[in-house]
Parts: sequence; structure tokens; C-alpha cells
Amino acid sequence: MIQTDAAINPGNSGGALLNASGELIGVNVAIASAGSSSGGQSGSIGVGFAIPANLAKRVAAEIIDNGAATHGLLGATVADSTAQDANADVAGAYIDSVSAGGAAATAGLQKGDIITGFNGKPVTSQTDLTAQVRYLAAGAKAELTYVRNGKTETATVTLGTLKL
Repeated sequence: MIQTDAAINPGNSGGALLNASGELIGVNVAIASAGSSSGGQSGSIGVGFAIPANLAKRVAAEIIDNGAATHGLLGATVADSTAQDANADVAGAYIDSVSAGGAAATAGLQKGDIITGFNGKPVTSQTDLTAQVRYLAAGAKAELTYVRNGKTETATVTLGTLKL
């Protein structure tokens, strides 16, 4: 998601999010709201969220071509590395378990590995990795950087299919 301060109110989401050059960069889909209070006031607090345009384009093309869209699946249960070990000196997504026959296992990843990069972008948490994996379609290839026993390694993974 792209966080924006564009005015998005209930009923007008779904519009284009443009940059200063007028280029489409996202599709507005949600707002953070104040909720309702005893005074009956609610609405936007000035924070909105948009789906990145290139993700919307990929999903739309998949739906047109195949009748449905997919999202990638790594085939591993992950946690924040710092939550796993408060003294961890590596931030990333700690692999807690690997699904037999899944994409992570096929790429050689193991329990205890800490994923620190995904397709050249840093991975700083479990949520970060999950978002980057789901951004890609099923069957996409990705390069992972990970730390195993203090040594940095790389692996190429072919993502599985997230069942929705």
C-alpha cells in the first residue's frame, strides 16, 4: 500500500492517485478514520491508502487473461527476527518453519534462516516480507538474501500460489 494524505472520504475511494507530474501511481482504496464518537463525528483524519498502480495493472492483466489473479506464496512461517531473539543483530524475517515441498524448501531455506532482502529490497520484518511476496504473482521468481549461522547467502525461489 501507498500511504497518502490525499483527501479520501467514505464513498469516493477508488479514484486515481497521481504524482506531481500527473502520472498515475496508485488507486485510492481506504482511509484511516477517527471512527465515531459520542458527538457523532467521524471521517478522514487525513491519512489514506492506495494500491500501487503497477500492482493493480498486474492483477487486472491476470484477471483479463486468466479470469482470476494470483499472489505468491513462499511456503514458510516467519516472525520478526528481533521478536525471536531480543539480542538479534540482524533485522529481517526469521524462518520459524518451512513447508515440505514449498517454494522456500525447494530453494534450500531452513528454519532459523533470517531473510534480509527480497529482489534487491531490504526486508526488515515479517510483515515486510509477507507484503513483498504477495505483491508478486504465483510462479514468479525472486532472489532472496538471507543470513544462516552468521553468513550471508542468496537463493532464487519460484513462488507458489496463495490460496484465497
